[in-house]
Amino acid sequence: MGLRIAMLTAVFPPSVGGIQTHTLRLSQRLVAQGAQVVVLTRHHQGLPRREFVDGVEVLRLGQGDARREVATATYLAESLRELMSRRHALDVMHAHQMLSPTTTGLLARKALGIPLVINPHACGPEGDVQYLRRAHWLAGGWRLEAARRWADAFVSISEPIRQELRDSGIEEDRIWRIANGVDLEAFRPASPEERHALRARLGLPQGPIVTYSGRLAPEKGVDVLLEGWALLVRSRPEATLVLLGNGPEEAALRRRVAERGLGSSVRLMGAVAEVPAWLRASDVFALASRTEGLPVALLEGMACGLPSVATRVGGTPEVLEDGVHGRLVPSEAPQALAQGLLDALEPGTGASWGATARERVAARFSLEAIAHRLLQLYGGLVQERTFARSSAGTV
Repeated sequence: MGLRIAMLTAVFPPSVGGIQTHTLRLSQRLVAQGAQVVVLTRHHQGLPRREFVDGVEVLRLGQGDARREVATATYLAESLRELMSRRHALDVMHAHQMLSPTTTGLLARKALGIPLVINPHACGPEGDVQYLRRAHWLAGGWRLEAARRWADAFVSISEPIRQELRDSGIEEDRIWRIANGVDLEAFRPASPEERHALRARLGLPQGPIVTYSGRLAPEKGVDVLLEGWALLVRSRPEATLVLLGNGPEEAALRRRVAERGLGSSVRLMGAVAEVPAWLRASDVFALASRTEGLPVALLEGMACGLPSVATRVGGTPEVLEDGVHGRLVPSEAPQALAQGLLDALEPGTGASWGATARERVAARFSLEAIAHRLLQLYGGLVQERTFARSSAGTV
């Protein structure tokens, strides 16, 4: 029988975002490799409380649409009850983000002894570790110390996150460098014929297309991307910017598009079901984030053979090498972003960058390899727990 894993995450599809995408696809791949996976996430109106997605059991708990305090409290209470009921049917817990999922995991770790892996997904001022450092003790500041004391292992998806964990007093041997991964079968380059057919099916023009995929949230810098786009279309009026995803900034971004007179060149598509198809229909991927951990959306664009232009934040430079796979530009720099996109739209340059981008992702960020590495981590923790129990029984 394979390992039995509980994934703890506050956000999960159909919600849009890198954590959501990564957790779902990772869970599916773990199941394909023989594990049993149950995801404990928040319930939202209109979604089933329990369902199976490609062999992954998904439980939606609490009252996710209530005010923040109620949503958090009900998720914690119902998640703990569920974990208690499955205490003999779980081998390991994997908490994504150091907020309510980690709180759930820490309480269950203390009560049940099930090994806990904590996986921060962002760094810098808006990241998990620094947020907890700033938080008042009663508001959750205790979680960082509790994590240091009780968690069995940490997953660092990027070097900045590893350093933040180290600076918080977490020993190096408890930190596993395991990046986010991408499904290389779903996200793959399209031939010119495939790209043409995809554009026809999706209602896209046949001219140059730049695509962003992700949440429409302040930290993603889509407002900066639009300012850069306003500069770009002066020299490339035939180009189209496609924005995939939804989020709290959607209305403001639509107003900005109208105010800047960009309506004919920008398409806000909302959350789409076929992200690979949209990327494979594109020419360039753009990411103007103000902060990142290790961006799943960038990995997906590069896996599709797209030259990418991204801001030099978080773990992004670990994925994208400037002048090799695309362009790295400063954050909050529309002019540099526009120039990078113009460079990437040059046919020869873009084709070269896109080919090396695909090679980079295939070599280092395959979801298959990432899932295998995590199974090694989980298996080691289970063995340690078994040995500890055995030793205690012989005393």
